[in-house]
Amino acid sequence: MDQKRCCKGNGSSGHMCGHDEYLKQIRGRPISEIETPALMVDLDIMEANMDKMMQFLEHSGAGVGIRPHAKTHKTPEIAMTQMERGALGICCAKLGEAEALAEGGVPDILIANQIVGERKIRRLVALSKKPGLDLKVAVDTRENLEDISSEAARQGGRVGIVVEVEVGLRRGGVRTVEEAVELAKLAATLPGVWYAGIMGYEGHAVFMPDYEAREAAANRSYDILLGVRDAIKEQAGLDSGIVSAAGTGTFAFAAKRRGLTDIQAGSYIFMDLRYGQTAGVDFANSLAVVATITGHPEPDLYICDAGLKSMTKEFGTVAPLPSYGLKVIDMSEEHITLGPDKAPLQLPSLTELDQKYAKPAKRPLGVGDKILLIPSHCCTTVNLHDLLYAVRDGKVEDGWEITGRGRFV
Repeated sequence: MDQKRCCKGNGSSGHMCGHDEYLKQIRGRPISEIETPALMVDLDIMEANMDKMMQFLEHSGAGVGIRPHAKTHKTPEIAMTQMERGALGICCAKLGEAEALAEGGVPDILIANQIVGERKIRRLVALSKKPGLDLKVAVDTRENLEDISSEAARQGGRVGIVVEVEVGLRRGGVRTVEEAVELAKLAATLPGVWYAGIMGYEGHAVFMPDYEAREAAANRSYDILLGVRDAIKEQAGLDSGIVSAAGTGTFAFAAKRRGLTDIQAGSYIFMDLRYGQTAGVDFANSLAVVATITGHPEPDLYICDAGLKSMTKEFGTVAPLPSYGLKVIDMSEEHITLGPDKAPLQLPSLTELDQKYAKPAKRPLGVGDKILLIPSHCCTTVNLHDLLYAVRDGKVEDGWEITGRGRFV
């Protein structure tokens, strides 16, 4: 990771964003000196997760690659590292995220979502004109495709079109084979656009607790997607260069399906408590929020400075690393209250972080000591922070601005 881009954010999340001097001072220092609450990633674990995914895909023998979803990290430095380690390209959820990634030098971006509206389509086409950028977008209606084509022809842009197919989630995507074929034909003939392929997301399956049921549901979705691919070839004479699907919860099933070209997993690089409890998702937690113990008012009560403004809990309560022997009692905007836990949550995904940071921690914890908290949902927690501390061997190696943060427009 050679990129050295200083944080130039707006100063929220408690970080001294925009203060180059602070980052100069903190680089090479232990994480105990980070101002908190702060978001950190252990680089060794994150990079090992990336490599483990690539090795799994290579050994699966089906020829499936990865187009990682950047809605997880929203950070160009991480996207570039993923591509350096073998990713085919990068996905994102919103146009604003795509702009942030392109500004950071990412050369291949698929917006796995529909971009609708005159102003947004103007921005989309303008972005497609960026030198060296291969930009693609999901489409599931004729009207949207024609609007993109019209604006691209006017501006002299060129946008790749990926037809989204509904495969069980009942969200975006065409509902019939006929619609998919029609959109593929239009994408191949209208000016300013080109037919790039198809995608479908089996999001209804990714968290199914029963492994076999999840695999069956995922394969039903892939059957639909591959059937559409075949129909487009037979009825329109078009090869679908991209046949994209899957998330972190279903990557292992998609990796075995010949005909799929890539998976869109994102959370595997960071992990979180929900994925850590999902059978078959055997990556390690690399992401944590560093908090400071700000109070110890009773023998069995600790207060720290993280809260709902620095960690989300729509997937459940956050948790300290198990070796601290603590659990979350209460979580408010600016505080998390912790108490003793005789049976802390033990997940294989937490083991490495726990051994590195919690087991060596001072006992008992006192006011001013640091503690690592694990999000229940990594993607939305990242979106609360301007700065991500890149940590190796317990020391800050770098600080990266999360340029896609909040860019959901």
